[in-house]
Amino acid sequence: MKLALMSLCAVIAFAQDGAVFRSGVSLVRVDAVAMDASGRVLTGLDKDDFRVLDEGNPQSLVNFTFEEEPLDLILLFDTAGSMRGKLLTVVRATELGFHELHNGDRVCVRAFGSIGTEILPFTDNLQAVNEAILIQVLKLKFGGGSRLEPAADDAALRFRSEPKTRRKRAVLIVTDKPGSREPNDVVPSREVAVVRDLWNSDAVLSELILDRDRNGANGIVDKTGGATIVASDPGEAFRDSVHYLRSGYTMYYALPSARPGAEHKLQVELTPEAATRFPNVRIHARSGYIAP
Repeated sequence: MKLALMSLCAVIAFAQDGAVFRSGVSLVRVDAVAMDASGRVLTGLDKDDFRVLDEGNPQSLVNFTFEEEPLDLILLFDTAGSMRGKLLTVVRATELGFHELHNGDRVCVRAFGSIGTEILPFTDNLQAVNEAILIQVLKLKFGGGSRLEPAADDAALRFRSEPKTRRKRAVLIVTDKPGSREPNDVVPSREVAVVRDLWNSDAVLSELILDRDRNGANGIVDKTGGATIVASDPGEAFRDSVHYLRSGYTMYYALPSARPGAEHKLQVELTPEAATRFPNVRIHARSGYIAP
């Protein structure tokens, strides 16, 4: 789930909701994905099916849409020793399901082991992206272990040098081991820092796990509104991962009174009525944001 804060310098009207906000009003943008028990993205919900809580207080939505948006996507490849054969299989067999990337998307290719490196800066030339993966990523030195949290943080900070656009910002980690999910009362300081950097960069973190026998999920993924997808068919799993990142419900509400830099807890859920109609649907949305 992605959240952005918009300072409006002119009158903006949302005709479908009859809401008008005038100069100086700041809006919170919330992106959320509804998934059923099979992992399918659920369409067809409307504004009255959702409830958004900011610091526990229900918010009145002034705009609501469902659409597939272009992406600013960082592909982040794990180069641990255990990844060499798995990644080679993915690339050769499916070319990473590349047709799920569309014209208008921009992609940055990065890799990480003990340290991270950038293979290709952001580009909308998808052929160049494919060639970078087919040629440069596979030529990297694979071996040893890998450190996911610093790599995710580097990716979050990488967005700071890019201009803000209407594209959704996302990081997709391709690895063979899920990150750890800590109990709610045991959250490592490194995870807190990465989550805050992803929030500040308006970026979602998702994982594509190239090992169907591995279970678990990354706490950072959960807190940013991403998804952990375990691959039985790597090409199909990549397509599902990208489709998840570009799909979603977008909602706006007026920014509550907030001290700049304060962390706000955010909760997006189905209303009780909608939860009754869709009992096995889970809403993926980030769990907070940093007030501007």
